[in-house]
Amino acid sequence: MNKHKKTGVIIAADAAGRYQPFALTLDQRRFSQASMAAKQHLPELAQAVETELSRLLTDVEFSIELSLCQGTGLDSWLAEPGRLLLQCPVLVPTDSYCYMALDYTGVHHLADLSLGGQLSKVVALEEKTELSASELRICSRIAQRQLQAIQQFLFKEQSALPATAVKQQLEPARFQYLPLKVRLLLDAEAISWFVWLPLAFFSAVSEESPVSVSAVDMSPWPQVPVQCRVEMARKKVSLQQLQQGLKGEILPIELHSDMSFMLNNRTLFSGKVAEDANGLVFQITDIATKETLA
Repeated sequence: MNKHKKTGVIIAADAAGRYQPFALTLDQRRFSQASMAAKQHLPELAQAVETELSRLLTDVEFSIELSLCQGTGLDSWLAEPGRLLLQCPVLVPTDSYCYMALDYTGVHHLADLSLGGQLSKVVALEEKTELSASELRICSRIAQRQLQAIQQFLFKEQSALPATAVKQQLEPARFQYLPLKVRLLLDAEAISWFVWLPLAFFSAVSEESPVSVSAVDMSPWPQVPVQCRVEMARKKVSLQQLQQGLKGEILPIELHSDMSFMLNNRTLFSGKVAEDANGLVFQITDIATKETLA
């Protein structure tokens, strides 16, 4: 009787580390691809953030270290008392939000470095129930400036608005954001915080497969509503211009000659907007492809 050795189907624990995990869902695969792309640029991104923050934290010698966060413990960390979560609107590469989170000790240290250059005695978390306006302003500025440095390195342009505190401190949507740990290294201390970047920072929409109308069978669901938008204009303004606008000043806007018809931040068509008897109408003139999106 011949005996055949059976191949085991369960990987031994000591050998599991040698295997590459396989992402099962589409979101997981996109997240995995973005993680690999981000890992290649971590040293350059750390240098860009260090250069930008050195303009804020003058007379302080420090270095920046960036690393990808592993595991799923950030939601529990955010739920603990003494945490600050900031939300920063960004317009590049797409309209979305970035996030920064740190504990009150980190907030206290960053304020010390910004205002005096020396770390003072840390206040116990149970004694510090709220942050001062100066501490919030400093953290907001640091969040904005580090995101602008990342945008400048990745896209050669920057567009991040001032960050604001988020009351409901929940971790940004998993597999939609890439969490990074930032460490500001001093001679004998280290200040740490977390940053969440949209996957679009490392997986541009233009690199995805173009939409083909003929390849999609729309007949089974003709009445399913979808929310779209037509982008007629886009304008970058300074904070001074925004302040003037709040006082009633007029901001000149130049309309696009070809306007984009968008679904979920993806351009599907380009076309023209015209006036009709009942308002405005949109006429499709071209279907978006990789070439037209580039």
